[in-house]
Amino acid sequence: MKNGTLSFCPPQVLQCDQTLSDIQQNLTSPADLEMLASSTQILTSNPEELTAENVTTAAQIANTLLLSPNATETVRVAAVATVSQLLNASMPDDSQENNATLGLTVTLDQLSVNLSQSLNTSQSQVVQPNLVVQSAQIPAADTQGVQFTSLSGTSGSFVADRIQLNTNVSTVVVENGFVADALIYIRFTPEAVSGRQKPSNVSLGFVLYQNDRFFRSRRYRRGRATIRVLSASVRGQERSVVPQHVEMLFRPTMMNGTSLYDFACVFWDYSLQDWSTDGCSKGNASDGVLRCFCNHTTNFAALWSFREKYQYAEALDMISIVGLSFSILGLVVTIIHHIKVK
Repeated sequence: MKNGTLSFCPPQVLQCDQTLSDIQQNLTSPADLEMLASSTQILTSNPEELTAENVTTAAQIANTLLLSPNATETVRVAAVATVSQLLNASMPDDSQENNATLGLTVTLDQLSVNLSQSLNTSQSQVVQPNLVVQSAQIPAADTQGVQFTSLSGTSGSFVADRIQLNTNVSTVVVENGFVADALIYIRFTPEAVSGRQKPSNVSLGFVLYQNDRFFRSRRYRRGRATIRVLSASVRGQERSVVPQHVEMLFRPTMMNGTSLYDFACVFWDYSLQDWSTDGCSKGNASDGVLRCFCNHTTNFAALWSFREKYQYAEALDMISIVGLSFSILGLVVTIIHHIKVK
């Protein structure tokens, strides 16, 4: 739909007999990138049917497409769509697959911070149901802080008109009537907003994952909990653009019959290949929102645990009340008996 008129993209001729392995072998030809990217997207459109080998190959293909200097905007969108679909794949841990998907997260960070610059725009955005890549270029002297926000929707999937980027805010702000599922605010040092003779631009990149499928922890087992991961990257020519303060809000999806027990603010340490709390601290957890603070930018998450809300049968409640009543009565009789004996 464009300007109120239904429009279609030009038809593409695809080779229906191609497999993911065939596509991976044919990535050397830059002329066929769009066809190969579309074919990969189609072959991963049923993620529940993918094997660990399929996920590994598809992640490697998407990584190659995103890093290719010949990749067009259409190729990048198809590759990001493939990554979004892979986030729905479910299977046991596989070391080769984990290495491929972790490598893909590094590429997505690079893409997010370079996308606007490569397209020569101030802001650029790619939104898929399970993945958001947001890029921006701003003058360092014209901002106090930048806020990236994903607003809640009815479907649970990410939607473009519910992803917001405010490039000049002094504190975390959520407009009245809106609920944020995930938010990150980056404040720069005072020197970054003061006047200077030589203009300096800041390149910012944000990547929001619907879940932690690509971040397999050996120490933390999430069970049935859904953990969103939010990445932030900042690049500039001067040291003054180093973030002074990073603040995040996460709204966990609580399952029926559970309540929040505790949470930790973490970042993904690529050297450890696991979550770490170094440089991060947690704030309060009011209104169902988990608040985190960190002194650096990377991939962040709030790991949380929950407790079950048990509902006992009414008959058991009555038995408990009667039993406690008899216990109290027996205690009173015992005290009276001892007083009389003395």
